[in-house]
Amino acid sequence: MSRILITGATGRVAGVVARELARDHDVVAVARFSDPTARERLEGFGVECVTADIAGDLAAVPDDAEILMNFAVSFSTDWDTALAVNAEALGHLVDRLPRLERMLHCSTMGVYASSTDVHAEDDALGDSNEKMMPTYSISKIAGEVMAKYLARSRNLPTTIARLASPYGDHGGFPWFHLLPILAGEPVTLHPTTPCLYNLIHEDDLVASLPLLLDAAAAPATVLNWGDPVPTSAEDWCAELARLVGRELRIERSDYAPPPGAVDTSKLASLGYAPSIDWRDGMDRMVRHLHPDDYVG
Repeated sequence: MSRILITGATGRVAGVVARELARDHDVVAVARFSDPTARERLEGFGVECVTADIAGDLAAVPDDAEILMNFAVSFSTDWDTALAVNAEALGHLVDRLPRLERMLHCSTMGVYASSTDVHAEDDALGDSNEKMMPTYSISKIAGEVMAKYLARSRNLPTTIARLASPYGDHGGFPWFHLLPILAGEPVTLHPTTPCLYNLIHEDDLVASLPLLLDAAAAPATVLNWGDPVPTSAEDWCAELARLVGRELRIERSDYAPPPGAVDTSKLASLGYAPSIDWRDGMDRMVRHLHPDDYVG
């Protein structure tokens, strides 16, 4: 059993990770917990919850974690806030945790420069989200730099995982497309066609965590985190519309998330293979979150 500290625990991804890891580990979840029900849900699964702003005072954060999983993220358009949460805070956290043995830093495929190519880990980085989220890509790149520095300076085995498009029973990127379908409104997609993304179901995401931690090294290991075969948003929107018996209408905008297929060969070489087909995953998501609209 490991003592694991998870940041950003009220987010869809980190919340699932905290809940599932608490089955076999001693898990501490750190978040602001502005919604008390979020804290209650995690505590119900045996997660120790600590209220703290990771970009602020960390005095309440226990200092005995052996593994740090950093899922905290800011989408603020204020540069100081975005950089403080997405980059600087990681340094302060590691300073507070002298017993750390390994670290998983969750980054994003959004760090890659815009391109219709399939991105490998050594491809050019850039501001692919400038129009929609002007601080996001740059501050997440800064977070990777901080994680790399910590891995080298502390000899701290680290994995930087560039998360693709997670989804599952708790929502995710495709769920945001389902909402306008249910409302009878058009889904907004990027003008690039097809809009390809590497989905990863939350079940497979959790199952892959041991592989990511085993790959941790100093200097840091960097890898793309998603399923090997990209799926188009056009295809999954059509499937979602079918599952709820609604018409699909698509509009295009440069302010929609840009597509970004990634090469997951490095992840596959660690032994990762998805267990959830995306159509089955979408079916589960709709049945779980919108049972009254599900027609199958």
